[in-house]
Amino acid sequence: MAEPGYEARKKAENQRASGNIDGAIETLEAYLYTDPHNCRVRMDLAKLYIVEKGDKDFGLVQLDAILDIDPDYDDARKALVSVLKNKKKYNKETEEHFDILLPKYPNDLALIHTYGTFCREQLLDFGKARECFEKCVQKEPDNVIFRLSLASLLINDLRLYKTGKEHLLVADKLQPYNKKTKDALRRLEKKKFQEDK
Repeated sequence: MAEPGYEARKKAENQRASGNIDGAIETLEAYLYTDPHNCRVRMDLAKLYIVEKGDKDFGLVQLDAILDIDPDYDDARKALVSVLKNKKKYNKETEEHFDILLPKYPNDLALIHTYGTFCREQLLDFGKARECFEKCVQKEPDNVIFRLSLASLLINDLRLYKTGKEHLLVADKLQPYNKKTKDALRRLEKKKFQEDK
């Protein structure tokens, strides 16, 4: 027997895939009218609002509702910190969510990277951000996103140009077609290393 909401989720996914975002939202909302405590359906609805419609506020309402129904629904909490990490007014709440998630998922590199970004951009705790990014790079040395985050922190915030450049060079080797990396290397070379000569 299929789980409750399976047919609605399947129909909504087909609608989303065909570009009918409003139809997908209507399908999920109609289902939630009959089963308001279905966290999976509500999670799909939150994603549609946040990712497809760009309506983060209504998506956050859905994620909060999920956590009210099931405080252990960690996928909703992870989605919540991904959105809240960019808004300074939610720093305290965001930190509380990270305090719950990080001990539970000490090897979730995407979560650790998100926390590093939050530490860097909102808390201005560059030491903690560096710790997070270095852990990510250590565990996945070929991940260009992790390398670029670390390089950017080292160069722009900690002024460790040589170490930052080393990470940019590794990222460039991993993805020689990445224009962002090439531009960052060119700017760094022009700004810092030519001055030093």
